[in-house]
Amino acid sequence: MKKFIITLAFMMLALAACGGDGNTDISNNEYPTLPEQAINQAEPPASVEPEPLEQFLTEEVDGIFHQFDNLGFSVVFPSFWEGKYGFYEFEVELDFGTRYFVAVYHPATREELDHYHAGTIFTLGRSPRDHYTYDGELPVMAGGSILLAQEGGNTYFVNFPSGVEHSEDPNSESAIEYLEMVGHWEPEHWNFLVNSFRLID
Repeated sequence: MKKFIITLAFMMLALAACGGDGNTDISNNEYPTLPEQAINQAEPPASVEPEPLEQFLTEEVDGIFHQFDNLGFSVVFPSFWEGKYGFYEFEVELDFGTRYFVAVYHPATREELDHYHAGTIFTLGRSPRDHYTYDGELPVMAGGSILLAQEGGNTYFVNFPSGVEHSEDPNSESAIEYLEMVGHWEPEHWNFLVNSFRLID
C-alpha cells in the first residue's frame, strides 16, 4: 500500500471555535480536536525523547492496560503492540478550561523519518464540555475522531491524524509495522478503544 491519505476536516475546527450554549453537531466534523498551537506547545526540545507514562499490566484484560490519570480513564492496547509504541501527555489551556491529551506514536517511524510529529497513531483527550452530540450510536467515527463518553461535564475522545504518518517506501519495515498497528485504518480496528474504555472512579 503506497499511500493512504485520510482527508478529514477535524484539524480545521478546534473546540475553542465551538462556543455558545447550543449543541455542536459532531457529525459535521465540529469536534474537540488538537489546535495547531498545541502541537508546538507539546513538542519537547529536539534532543529529548518524550518519557513514556507508567504502564500498568493486569491479568484481567487481554492486552496492555493503561490508566491515564490526567485523562481520567483507562484503555487497553492490543497485545501485539508491546514494545512498538510510545506516548506522552500534555495539556492546552483554553478560556473555558484545560484540555488534556495523551499522544500515542510509533517510535520506529519517527526515527526513520527523523521528524518529531511522524508516526502518530492517535491522541486521547478529555475536554471540559459535554454538550457535543453525535448522530447515531457508538462507536461512531466522524471528523477523524471517536467519541468515548460524555459524563460529569467532560467529553472523552480519540483524535486521529489527518495525513500520512509513515514512510511511503513500500519496502519500509517501519511502515509495514505501523500499518499493521493501525489496522490499515479500517474503522472496526478501533473497537478495542471503545470496548476497553473505563472512567477512573
